Amino acid sequence: MKSKRAAGDALSRDAVIERAMQLADAEGLDAVTIRRLGQEFGVTPMALYWHVKNKDELLDAMGDRLFAGLRYDTARDAPWDEQLRAVTHGLAEALRRHPACVDLAFRRVFYAPEGRAAAEHAFGVLRQAGFSSRQTADIATHALQTAIMLVRSEPGAEPGFTPEQVLERRTQKRAYLETLPAADYPYIRELADDLLDCDDTAAYYAFGIDVFVAGARSMLSPAAV
Repeated sequence: MKSKRAAGDALSRDAVIERAMQLADAEGLDAVTIRRLGQEFGVTPMALYWHVKNKDELLDAMGDRLFAGLRYDTARDAPWDEQLRAVTHGLAEALRRHPACVDLAFRRVFYAPEGRAAAEHAFGVLRQAGFSSRQTADIATHALQTAIMLVRSEPGAEPGFTPEQVLERRTQKRAYLETLPAADYPYIRELADDLLDCDDTAAYYAFGIDVFVAGARSMLSPAAV
């Protein structure tokens, strides 16, 4: 995490939001308060109220920032499932930049311009593929849920903890799993390393998104294909 800013450093709405995101990633979302941010900037909390009215407005701005730079490049005539995969991948990549803040995504997806545009694109892709309006709403919702789940559950990732704390927590979890009787829990013992760490994050995300897209594909009526 970056060091505290000295008093007198440039203070702006953008700087406050960015620092809040960094603080959340380093110490967890609960660490983000107006008072704490004032300390980080070396100013009184009142100085921050010129830029954000209260914590709710700050959290909303942080949620909007999650979608900044969201990309889902595919050809306009690409098959619908490839376009759905691209949107879900784009969401996951955007959320991975600030993993401790992913719970803010749902509250802001339709308010953030990039989130709103992604939703509209996904809705169009699914409706044109032949899904009903109910299926379209559900599948698009699950696309964001899948991205959030993958980021939140990435093996070995511990947002809000220092590298030292992450190593300690992983060691404790591994030690516990190793106490389980091998005769009763052979597969948990066998999979311990894969459950607690991820040696190929690209493959982890690709697999999770492929599972989601395959599920969506199975729901499409044969008459719509």
